[in-house]
Amino acid sequence: MLVFLRSLPINYYENEKAQTLLWWFKVKSINSGAAMNTTKLAPTIILFSVVGLSSIAATAQTVTQEVNVTIRPPRTAEERVAEEVKLKELRRAAEEKLAAEESARVAETNPKNLLRRARVMYVTSSTSFFESVQLQNELRKRDEFDRWEMAIVGRGDKYDAADIVVEIDRPIFTHTFTYQITNRSNGIVLATGKITAIDGNVAAPKLAARIMEEIRLARGEVKAKK
Repeated sequence: MLVFLRSLPINYYENEKAQTLLWWFKVKSINSGAAMNTTKLAPTIILFSVVGLSSIAATAQTVTQEVNVTIRPPRTAEERVAEEVKLKELRRAAEEKLAAEESARVAETNPKNLLRRARVMYVTSSTSFFESVQLQNELRKRDEFDRWEMAIVGRGDKYDAADIVVEIDRPIFTHTFTYQITNRSNGIVLATGKITAIDGNVAAPKLAARIMEEIRLARGEVKAKK
């Protein structure tokens, strides 16, 4: 529009109305430019406002941390000595506890202790020349068997109730019958031995006597005089 007005003849500007119209168009142009600048600046102003509010909120949410420092007076010589004595006593108590635990652990694996506490046995045979029932019958005939309140379990689930396992064997082409007593729970061998017999019937009472003798020695009992 300004270009159009400037292209008019010079004498046109001398007219008062023309001068007024030209002034109006200049003011309009200036206002339009200011409005455009305001529109461009609006997002920037909003951005700075948001950043400012965020900073204020973050400052308001900051938690003040307090550090407490306790200053203690130096310990006296008596206090230091008392503390050292207390530490020695605690160390000694810990060592005694470890020693007791180790002693108990060793006792649990000691063959004599395991055999002495045995009450229930399981009898098995690894040879066809001897039946386990032969030894079971002879063991029940022994006076010690009743006095020590012992019992024998058979095969199956009752095996887990046994304290010891007595295994009988006879090497081939010999008249030697061997026995081995083991702890059922950990497999520790508690006693072994052998006897000589012509067959299983003769071997059974001899084996029963030897096995009861092993248990008697483990229990620390003196053999009764006849």
